[in-house]
Amino acid sequence: MKKIKVLHVLNFVGGVEICVRQIINNTNPKLIENIVLSQNIDKKRKITDSEKKEIKHYELTIQREINVSKDLLAIINMAKIIKKEKPNLIHAHSAKAGVIARIAAMFSNVNILYTPHAFSFLSTNNYLKRKMFIFIEQLLRTRRTTLLATSKSEKDQAINIVGFSPSNVIVLKNAISPTKQPSNNSERIKHRKYICTVGRPSYQKNTEMLVEVFRLVQKKHKNTHLYIVGAGEYSPSLNNIKKLVIQRNLSDHITILPWVKREEAMAIIKYSQVYVSTSRYEGMPYAVIESLYLKTPCVLTNCDGNKDLIVDNETGYLINDQDQEAMSKKICTLLEDKAKRIEFEENGYKHYQKNYLLSNYIQNLTNHYRYFSS
Repeated sequence: MKKIKVLHVLNFVGGVEICVRQIINNTNPKLIENIVLSQNIDKKRKITDSEKKEIKHYELTIQREINVSKDLLAIINMAKIIKKEKPNLIHAHSAKAGVIARIAAMFSNVNILYTPHAFSFLSTNNYLKRKMFIFIEQLLRTRRTTLLATSKSEKDQAINIVGFSPSNVIVLKNAISPTKQPSNNSERIKHRKYICTVGRPSYQKNTEMLVEVFRLVQKKHKNTHLYIVGAGEYSPSLNNIKKLVIQRNLSDHITILPWVKREEAMAIIKYSQVYVSTSRYEGMPYAVIESLYLKTPCVLTNCDGNKDLIVDNETGYLINDQDQEAMSKKICTLLEDKAKRIEFEENGYKHYQKNYLLSNYIQNLTNHYRYFSS
């Protein structure tokens, strides 16, 4: 069987990094040759395949914000790499990588799988900016592009907002491997009773709401601490959140941690009493899948991505309309009701086993790579 060469294009951070590392670590290198195009990753651990061999990497600047000169340079450089490597398929991860990849590949005969991991137009409440992002997405619905959505919500957005044909959209839910669970908590955790979230302070994660929700929880559970994990390479709201924590007199009760290794993040989730997300939108968050696997009950906003993972009042709680009071009450319920906590833990783990096993994901993805390779 002919080996398929796949170019992965991405900004190598956060959930997108987790996704691509899992793909490369687990696809069969005898069937799939993976090559990564991303920003400089010298400070990160090397990217290796399932045989522990380091894979080929090209440096390509893909930043979140629009920068005409840098984006044009990235498109030109990627076009050169496509000409040199002659890939069978391009897999673009994130909305920005999707734009650069689709333009760079316009003069080649290579097919593109595009996984937004949450569309850019979700990231702003500015009407004109949102319209511009949607217009760009609509403009780039090329005949060689198939959208590989991480959730049903992302599929619906692609069809109903961007205008993709249903025949050009496939759902492949994010997944994780049932690895050995952490036996000890992170040394950064200094409190026995705590709740946590994983995600950079930002508009998407709506961290301001999380602080306000925790302020209400604290009134009833004074010994409970909040850990916000993931203030890393891109945390645009970090300074505002630090100020808000001080204003609400919560400096002794909230700890903001930097981006940590995934194994450490999973340990923090495992020993947390409740996992909380106040996100305005998600693609399909790995931290919630990890919470299901680690048997940590969840209280989440009922947004796209979150609602694809949790069955309300069965595997966790979903909160409508960014309701701070309702979310704080549900968190308190789980802190106080051990039987309910155990019910969610067991149901959530079964839900994970049924829907989010990495082995199934890799098998389906490999089939997609075979089908779409040119």
